[in-house]
Amino acid sequence: MNKDIYYIDINDEDETGLDAISLVQHPAIEVDFLCFNEDAKKIDFSADEDKHILTAVALRADHPIYRRNGDYEYWVVFTKDVIRKLVTKYAKNNLFNSVNIEHNDYSFVKSAYMIESYIVDKARGIVPNEFKDIEDGSWIVSYYIDDESLWNVLKNTDALNGLSVQGLFKLVDKQDFSSQKDQSFEEWLDEYMKDI
Repeated sequence: MNKDIYYIDINDEDETGLDAISLVQHPAIEVDFLCFNEDAKKIDFSADEDKHILTAVALRADHPIYRRNGDYEYWVVFTKDVIRKLVTKYAKNNLFNSVNIEHNDYSFVKSAYMIESYIVDKARGIVPNEFKDIEDGSWIVSYYIDDESLWNVLKNTDALNGLSVQGLFKLVDKQDFSSQKDQSFEEWLDEYMKDI
């Protein structure tokens, strides 16, 4: 299946960038989140009340994401350099607690508080065990959910399974962006696309 590939980019001087993170049923990045509570065995927490913490990959670095606009199908890629720019601008704009459900601007969650935000850097040892296979440069976040009904939905149902970023981005053609990429990634991307 041969589709166009675009790289995501932003500019620090305009309105491009992230404006929210959305709790969604079907995350485009193909990674579901983990909900941590007193019963969770994946991470050793000190004995305490239910933690109400969910941890998820917000953006996967150098991973093609399928998109469709009407009949037009294409792929987008967030590079690790662009992810760092996005996260930095998101922080500068003080938007870490900007969370909605299914990209609905009328359903912002007032009880989700980002308590962790980090970019995977395996050389520095910054990678959680639960996401050890995720690409270097990917963005992982944790939210404290201070609402029992939302927490129960996240923990006990399949209605919301992951995160999806929301914002205004520039799409840059693969050829225009290729000078910024190393050959090993281009080879990997070509192999990945053959299997689709």
